[in-house]
Amino acid sequence: MNHDICHNMKIKLLSISFAILVCCSIHAQNQQELNNRFAIAQNYEINGQFEKAEEIYRELFAQQNMNHLFFEALNKILVSQKKYDESIELVENRIKLNPQDVNLYGLLGNTYYMMDEVPIAFEAWERGINTNKNSVIVYRVIANYAIQNRAFEKAIEILERGKNITDDPLIFSYDLANIYSINMRFEDAAKEYSQIVVHKPDQVGSVKQRIFSYISRQGAEEPTIKTIEQIVKNNSLPELLDLLTYVYISTNNYEKAFATAVEYDKKNNSAGNYVFVFAQDSYRNRKYEIASKAYEYVFNNHPSSQLVPTAKIGYANTLEAACNEDYLRQIQTWKPLKKKEPVLTERYLSIIKAYEKLAIEYPNGTVYSEAIFKMGEIYFQKLYEFMKADSLFEKINQRQLGSNYSFMAFLQRAKIAVINNEIEKAENFLKSVSVRRQREFSLEADYYLAKIEFWKGNFESSLKLFRKVTSDLSTDFANDALELSAIINSTKRDSINLSLYAKADLLVIQNKLEEAVVEFKTLADNPNLFLINEFAKYRLAEVFLAEDKNNLAVEILEEIANNSNASIFDDKSTFLLAKTYHFALNYKDKAIENYQKLLEKFPNSLYFDIARDYLNHL
Repeated sequence: MNHDICHNMKIKLLSISFAILVCCSIHAQNQQELNNRFAIAQNYEINGQFEKAEEIYRELFAQQNMNHLFFEALNKILVSQKKYDESIELVENRIKLNPQDVNLYGLLGNTYYMMDEVPIAFEAWERGINTNKNSVIVYRVIANYAIQNRAFEKAIEILERGKNITDDPLIFSYDLANIYSINMRFEDAAKEYSQIVVHKPDQVGSVKQRIFSYISRQGAEEPTIKTIEQIVKNNSLPELLDLLTYVYISTNNYEKAFATAVEYDKKNNSAGNYVFVFAQDSYRNRKYEIASKAYEYVFNNHPSSQLVPTAKIGYANTLEAACNEDYLRQIQTWKPLKKKEPVLTERYLSIIKAYEKLAIEYPNGTVYSEAIFKMGEIYFQKLYEFMKADSLFEKINQRQLGSNYSFMAFLQRAKIAVINNEIEKAENFLKSVSVRRQREFSLEADYYLAKIEFWKGNFESSLKLFRKVTSDLSTDFANDALELSAIINSTKRDSINLSLYAKADLLVIQNKLEEAVVEFKTLADNPNLFLINEFAKYRLAEVFLAEDKNNLAVEILEEIANNSNASIFDDKSTFLLAKTYHFALNYKDKAIENYQKLLEKFPNSLYFDIARDYLNHL
């Protein structure tokens, strides 16, 4: 008997379990069907078929009137069709079921606001706040609805009331500051952001980002700075000085930023670290005078700091960078080739002395290498005293072999050797770099090795190396490598004339411009040469410009640019012709004509953007 009862109970339990599974399966199928229909309605809505979307949303809501997703979708489609009365009825009915749901009052106020019934909208939002006047969340939710409707003054009022009922008013400060900045109330925004820093100094990074988002807007700079300055006067918190320094930097007030950075450094006992970071930032932003002062402050006021050697080399670098800016103003940077003539000699010699002093003070390590290398660079690239430059680079090779500065020194010595026509010596220097794993150095070494093979007439060897170099098109010399590869590939069967072109190219590197003119002119005057003739003409124009023979250059460039046959130098020559009229001859109309020609005929040219900039300037 007991066995029969147990058996019957098992059967009943299995039946119940099966029934539950069937119900769950049916429910899942029904829900999936509803979800599919919801997706269809959304698609109608996206495509502007609002009536069809509304019909489905109504059906779905009727089947599941407690589904919040269906409710919101239906309300949204009603509002979008300006069926405001139906929206209000829908939301009010929902409120009767859920009188504590603050979002419903937000939606109700939203509908009234869309109807331009602003007082009634505010009443609806107040009803939402009254659901729980002591809840921070309630004020933020309702304020958010006001913000969405750009009712900023109401949002500010609600957030201020929220601040008054909480022990942590900063919960509302970010929202308030953001609204103030949107409404150009920059003084109020700065006050709020400053108060955040006062109460939570660890938030200074976030506050900086927020201020940066609006500080460049018209009318934002002065009230923001004045407000934070006033707060700093009344509060000695170092983080406020950090904030003020940042705002000064963001508004390009580097003099004030430096003074504030020093004050912060003292108050925070940073031992020069903060000012050093400021110096580095100023240097990166090309504020060399301020950077110099900041570096000087570090090594004068904190002589025992580990940053002193770096600050001293940074100081010397700023002197050089400032001089380089003046150097670029004095030379004609628009020219592809420039004569090697010293400029600002006395200033560069004083900078060399500054580096020399550093090398003596720090005879070991990277400061020594950098100081010696910088001296060599100035002698090589600015004063054109090649023997002095080479002797300095040699010191690095002897004392710092295997370092990055040693590789850089070998590269510079190779270039000097080429200028001195010591080609084999140059090859040896380059091979010392090419075998290294540092790709940034080895590619440059391979580029110059390829050029040496080109100058020597070993064209196949040159091409192999150029192919290696052009595997990375981001390098400064990749375009030159591609151009030379094109010359070799197109004309290597005419090895005699290609060798003449290579010889002329080497003469340009060696600054033997008059000799280069003879070689290029021989090739340029021969119309029977394929491609070499065009390359030679263009290079001849470059050499003429370097020698200030501008009219001769213009004749050649006009000929190339106006040639009816498609030329690989069409855009390049047009651009150089425009620059010659612009900068050398000061023929404004001719310059404009040729810049416009480039933009119209060669929209994909490498020179398109800069030509447009020059044209806009004219």
